Amino acid sequence: MRKIAVSVVLILVFVLCFAGCSGKKEEIISKEEKTYEDPVTLEQVNTDGRYVARAFLESIFSDNKDLFEKCYPAGFIDRVNQAAGGDIYEQYRSVANIGGEISGTAYVDSRDVKAENGMDEAPLRSRICMTSGFEYSEVGLIQIQKIRGFFANDLESIESDFYIVVYEADGNWYMLETYKGAEF
Repeated sequence: MRKIAVSVVLILVFVLCFAGCSGKKEEIISKEEKTYEDPVTLEQVNTDGRYVARAFLESIFSDNKDLFEKCYPAGFIDRVNQAAGGDIYEQYRSVANIGGEISGTAYVDSRDVKAENGMDEAPLRSRICMTSGFEYSEVGLIQIQKIRGFFANDLESIESDFYIVVYEADGNWYMLETYKGAEF
């Protein structure tokens, strides 16, 4: 029951953080300057932290539920949906209104969550274990990924940076949460 409660709290924190990012317009760019990467495939999602972070953004903004579910460990979405009493994917989509379409995403940078980078990994590692079901020793590297999203409508093109916490467990990479306050 505690894992479910923690999962629901994490989802609510994400929704609130994401709602703050959804209206952010950092820089208007011309169509010639777009430098986004090819969309992440289902086969790529769990192979690297940058792919799972990009896949998460692409899934939300391009209405790809299969890609979204692939960003999390098996059974995680079902447990969260049951605890939340609704479809968490649809809740994410409802706060991701950008007034345009996603053109693509691009990896910008990443930071390992560790003391040398001024970050305490123990709380995140514990939270991962509580929500995912992985044992403490199964959780490997934890990273904050900086991913740039490219969006467009009829009037303008916009790019916005998102910070996403991802982790490696049992040889695969998964999404944990969005991160607010990172700058790198």
